[in-house]
Amino acid sequence: MFILSKFVLSHLVVANSLQSYTPPCHDDEISALLQFKQSFVINMSASSYEGAYPKISSWKSNNNCCSWDGIECDEETHHVIGLASCLYGSINSNNTIFHLVHLESLNLADNHFDFSQIPHTIRNFPKLRYLNLYFSMLSGQVPSEV
Repeated sequence: MFILSKFVLSHLVVANSLQSYTPPCHDDEISALLQFKQSFVINMSASSYEGAYPKISSWKSNNNCCSWDGIECDEETHHVIGLASCLYGSINSNNTIFHLVHLESLNLADNHFDFSQIPHTIRNFPKLRYLNLYFSMLSGQVPSEV
């Protein structure tokens, strides 16, 4: 009975560790996300919603970006396909976020982009299916291609 219980326990531990495994994301996407993080000020007042927080503050270079708060990755390709955070600062067309060409969902709502122009490179996401710019403190027109 003791041996059987040890066997079952070891299988439960292995099964649990497999469930929590998150495949690694791509190095170029990690780099783009970390540079994106550096372009903003971590400021709790960037959002008007109680309980909102800057998700990028938890992003670390030694971790798998697919497990970062506010990041969604494709389960098969491990490319970053979704991004949401609470940010403060300006955003422009040279921002490294536009290197994430596999994005399908971009939620920039409830950020404070300091009334910077909507970057024209926002149209460069060929797989983008969801874009939320609500209350993001951006100015200008959304490119017609979007």
